[in-house]
Amino acid sequence: MAAGGVKLAVAVALCAALLCISLQAVNAEQQEAPRSEEEERAPPKVAKEQEAKKPAAEVCSLKGDRWKNYLTQSEKMWGGAFARLCAQTILHPIDTLRTRRQVRGGLRSNFGDLCKGIVPQMIGAMPAGALQFIVYEKSKKELNATISDKALGWAKPWVVEICSASLGAVAASAIRVPQERIKQPVQADLYSNWIEACKGNWNEKGVSAFFVGSKATVLRDVPWNAFSFIFFRMFKTFYEQQFDKSLNQQETLAMGALGGALAAIVMTPVDVVKTRLMTQKPDADGKLPYQGLVQSIMKIAREEGFLALMKGWIPRVFYLGPLASIVFSMYEYIGKTMLLRRGPNWCRVSPVK
Repeated sequence: MAAGGVKLAVAVALCAALLCISLQAVNAEQQEAPRSEEEERAPPKVAKEQEAKKPAAEVCSLKGDRWKNYLTQSEKMWGGAFARLCAQTILHPIDTLRTRRQVRGGLRSNFGDLCKGIVPQMIGAMPAGALQFIVYEKSKKELNATISDKALGWAKPWVVEICSASLGAVAASAIRVPQERIKQPVQADLYSNWIEACKGNWNEKGVSAFFVGSKATVLRDVPWNAFSFIFFRMFKTFYEQQFDKSLNQQETLAMGALGGALAAIVMTPVDVVKTRLMTQKPDADGKLPYQGLVQSIMKIAREEGFLALMKGWIPRVFYLGPLASIVFSMYEYIGKTMLLRRGPNWCRVSPVK
């Protein structure tokens, strides 16, 4: 019981320490925004005149999403990595409760169970978060440049958001699926630790065993990410238009939590199926009870009733609501901090291509 608490405390402390180190490292890389060649060659008086001639529209603003265009790929990578690491580490106990509630027959939990599977959770969180946000931001930028405003009109921002969030989730699933295949069996008491889970998967089917349930995972993560990003953008845009200012940290947390919670409720049935696929054991006849998404939904509904497809929705909401909240707020906080450390004129250089 005490060991579980110590593990969680160490994990959270490590998360905070790594975040501080990353911000210091990025700050050391780029102390100040680079100046153009003309500004470097110009005398001080001329330089001041050039600065005065710059239009007022160039005042650096953190409203909307345009400021993200000034982040480098490495900055987006670190922002996504640490946002995901901190969120998943802090909320891991709730994720464990959700998993144990959703397995076939359900499992009772005590305090000592809460940190089961936390090692693969932390190992996979950083690369998954980094990959997701790099693909998301890159896709969003390319789609905005490629799709004409006339082609989609008012719907363009929402189409771009859906496509970018979906592509980011698909990219992250390459890491998330094996991570879940190691983590969830440990959470469900099928293995005593993550090393045994790795050995068990390998002995079962080799490499392919680490990707069992990949279709259900993608079908769960892609819509959830799309919905949560859309809801967050919708709430954020409405707020900034109403109050004419960018969100502060507390407001970003609230908007992210609401968006993530709404998306979590919608996607709970698919999450139940994914959990069953990843934690199932062979029946008495040696066959696995769940074979795929549609068959699993029909089997659960037939044997346990349709309400069984909503099992674990409460811990899921309390997990994914704060998860989206922490990920969005941490990612924006880290990105804005990196820009502000360049000085007040961080937007006076060309956006990163």
